Amino acid sequence: MRGYLIILTGYVGWGLFPLYWALLNHVPALEVLLHRMLWAMPVLIFLIAISARRRLQVSQALVSWSSMRLLTISSLVICFNWGIYIWAVANHRVVEASMGYFLTPIFNVITGVFMFRERIDKLKSIAIIFAALGVLYYIFNTSAIPWVGLAVGISFAAYGLLRKTMDTNAIPGLFIETLILLPFTFGTLFWIHYQGQAVFLQLDISTDWLLILGGPITILPLVFFTAGTRMLPMTTVGILFYVTPSLQFLSGIFILGESFDSHRLIGFAGIWIGLAIFSYSLTRKSSTPD
Repeated sequence: MRGYLIILTGYVGWGLFPLYWALLNHVPALEVLLHRMLWAMPVLIFLIAISARRRLQVSQALVSWSSMRLLTISSLVICFNWGIYIWAVANHRVVEASMGYFLTPIFNVITGVFMFRERIDKLKSIAIIFAALGVLYYIFNTSAIPWVGLAVGISFAAYGLLRKTMDTNAIPGLFIETLILLPFTFGTLFWIHYQGQAVFLQLDISTDWLLILGGPITILPLVFFTAGTRMLPMTTVGILFYVTPSLQFLSGIFILGESFDSHRLIGFAGIWIGLAIFSYSLTRKSSTPD
C-alpha cells in the first residue's frame, strides 16, 4: 500500500500541473519555462548532495562522452516538452495536451516496433488501431490537427526512449540536463530583462513566488515517482500513470472551462478504448506464469 500511495502522490502532482501553470497565464510561456528550469536547479543540487549514489552517477555521466551526448539530446527534448505544455495551458489547450500523455504508451509501442524490431501481440495491435482511429476521427471531424497533443505525446515518449538507453537514473539525469541548459536559461533571462520584457521582479510578489516555486513543484512529483517505481511492478507503474492525463483532462474541462464537444469525445473514446485494451494486454502478460 505504501508504494501505491507514494507513486500516486507523484502522478496526482503531475495531473494537477495545469492548475498551477494556469496561475501564471499572465506571464509569457518562455519566461515561465526559463524560471521553471532555473529554480529546479537548487532542489536538484540538494537531492544530489544528500545521496552518495546519485553523486556517483553524476560524476560517471559527466566523464562519459556517450552519456553526455544522450543527455544533451534529452535535455532539448524535455525542454521542448515542458515548454509546449506551459504554452498549452496558457492558450487553453489542456484537454488536447492531455491527449498526448494518453497516447504516450501507444507511441512507445510504435517506437519499439519500428526502431527495435520488437514483436507485438494481437491485443496491442488492436489497441494501436483504436487509438489511431480516435485521433483520425478527431482530425477529420474537428477540422483541426491536434498538434499540441501529438507534440506533447511524441516528445514525452522520445524522452522516455532516450532515458531508457542510459544508465543514469531520473534525478541525476535531470540534474545534468538542467545543468546543460543553464547557459541558455541565464542568457535568455538576461536578454528578456535587458529588453524590459521580463515579468519577474517587475509585477508583484505573488507572481515572483509562483515562478520560483515552479522549480520545486516540477521536481517533487518526480521524487515520489522514482521512489514508487522501486516498490511496485513496472506494469502497475505504467497503468497507474493514466491518473496523470485523466486529472489533466478533467481539470481542463471542469475547472479551467475548456470546450469539449461530442466530436472530441468520440475521438478521445477511441484513444481510451485503445488504452483499455493495451492495459489489459499488460495485466494479462504480467499474470501469465513463466
